[in-house]
Amino acid sequence: MRREDFAWRTLIPSMKSLGVIWAQYGPYHMARVAAMQRLAGSLQIHALELGDQTLLYDWKRSSNVKPRTLCPGSPVEKLSFRRVFHQTRRVLSELEIDVCFLPSYAPRQSLAAFMAAKSLGLRTVLMNESHAGTSQARGAAAWVKRRLVRSFDAALVGGKPQMRYLVALGLPEEKICTGYDAVDNDYFAQRTGEIRERKAEFLCQYELPESFFLSLGRFIPKKNLAMLIRAYHLFLRSIPDSQFHLVMVGSGEEFNRLTVLCQDLGLPIYDKSSAGVPTGKTKIQFPSPGVHFYGFRQIEENPVFYALADAFVLPSLREEWGLVVNEAMASGLPVMVSETAGCCEDLLRPCSFSVELTARAEEVAGLHLRQNGFAFDPNSSESLAQAFRTMAAEPKLRETMGQASRRIVEAYCCASFASNAMLAARTAVGEDISTAKLELTEARELRS
Repeated sequence: MRREDFAWRTLIPSMKSLGVIWAQYGPYHMARVAAMQRLAGSLQIHALELGDQTLLYDWKRSSNVKPRTLCPGSPVEKLSFRRVFHQTRRVLSELEIDVCFLPSYAPRQSLAAFMAAKSLGLRTVLMNESHAGTSQARGAAAWVKRRLVRSFDAALVGGKPQMRYLVALGLPEEKICTGYDAVDNDYFAQRTGEIRERKAEFLCQYELPESFFLSLGRFIPKKNLAMLIRAYHLFLRSIPDSQFHLVMVGSGEEFNRLTVLCQDLGLPIYDKSSAGVPTGKTKIQFPSPGVHFYGFRQIEENPVFYALADAFVLPSLREEWGLVVNEAMASGLPVMVSETAGCCEDLLRPCSFSVELTARAEEVAGLHLRQNGFAFDPNSSESLAQAFRTMAAEPKLRETMGQASRRIVEAYCCASFASNAMLAARTAVGEDISTAKLELTEARELRS
């Protein structure tokens, strides 16, 4: 048994059943709950979702975890407060839940589930990624938020910025556990390894360039993708003979704006929305470096892009966490991450590379060298362009950073999520877990 597994073994005897509620279960949620179920022994872990549809994500459902849907047949965003409240209350009572994990206190659907749990007298754990940089509540709304947060018995959050935020809202630090944001590291490491062994085949099948920077996520304003394209344009202007392309995987309302921006900047556009079917070709030729748009892809396809990319970039203006960074790191990639992203402080670690390299890499304000990549100012396209230049020019550095990524993200695996979730449950029922939290923190630091 690993050291971190001991952290939850002395559960209070009266705790027999936990409910884990998310708006809708996607691949991330299923992997986390599966880890909890593996760790729980005789403790019952019930996977519950508010609805089986969402307007935001078109996930395919394939997992051994089969969540119970509280309100089937409608998108989560359209469910009424009354329906969610009554259905959640009925199911929680039926399952005799002792502690209920809840995704948040907003919007109304999550609030309804929270109120249902409290009406039954259940202990509640807040699962949350918000931090000061994403908070938008003001005035009366901020007052209500503070009251709601203090009503939870414990919390499970991403990392340091998220913990500081909940403490500022009035939840005691001793009631907060970190480690919420985890992906199935083993899946990404194994799958990307398999793909790299067949690199030529997948490059042709997906019509990918030999060298590229990767962006993966929704095309919405907060993702700051226009700045990313401008930074890539600056990079190409400064290194005219570069063969590095920009690959963008995702879809959303900003797509047309982004393609127009590429046209205005004179960047070649490659439409790859239908790429992925075996072609039988041996090599794909590209006239010149440009921007490749691949559209939305399921989690089963995403390892192809991680495996064949040279580096990953997340340029968000606001980001609660950024699980795509976890995925990229588990895939062994160096990462370039906005300093305002919720994961930046925890996943990009300070480094002690040579002074010469540090001076060259940080000659632009807003760019900061890390063990596994760069943190940059999301309002400065020049800082990101400089990160591109350094990444493109330093293959050995990319390799070193990719190795560091894998080492760091080991501490943010689904098994660690499960251990931290158990600690949060123990906190919610009133147990003092300060020693167990310390042991788990030490174990995480040793692994990273």
